[in-house]
Amino acid sequence: MGNDGVVGWIHYVWDQINKSAAQGMHQFFTDDYVRHASEADYSREEFVDTLRERHQAFPDLVSRIDDVIVDGDRLAYRWSSTGHHEGPYLGVPPTGKLVTASGITISALRGGKIAEEWASWNKVSVLHSLGVLPIFPPRSAAG
Repeated sequence: MGNDGVVGWIHYVWDQINKSAAQGMHQFFTDDYVRHASEADYSREEFVDTLRERHQAFPDLVSRIDDVIVDGDRLAYRWSSTGHHEGPYLGVPPTGKLVTASGITISALRGGKIAEEWASWNKVSVLHSLGVLPIFPPRSAAG
């Protein structure tokens, strides 16, 4: 699959995840898939559970790929997700607020599937949007 094919494919993968909240993940991720995140490493099944929990907390959640860079069997993509907080998430009861999260994921491909990923996203901004954490304005230089 050429670079253009990989870019189109990762958009398709996330379109399918948006539609089905993680059903059919076996077709996109290897059996031994690992997702490395700041809080833990996740197997494919654990990642599916995480996606389901997100979709329960944000039933109208839509994730989109904003940029993609492909280098051989690796791709990096910048993404954003938006949805209304209608169920418990990160220990926060439903607020009804519209929340946007954004991050970057680097994926390693093997046999036409995602085998391993490294993901980073800004949980602090999400918790701020939910009203849990204040974000203080920067101090002035004179201050």
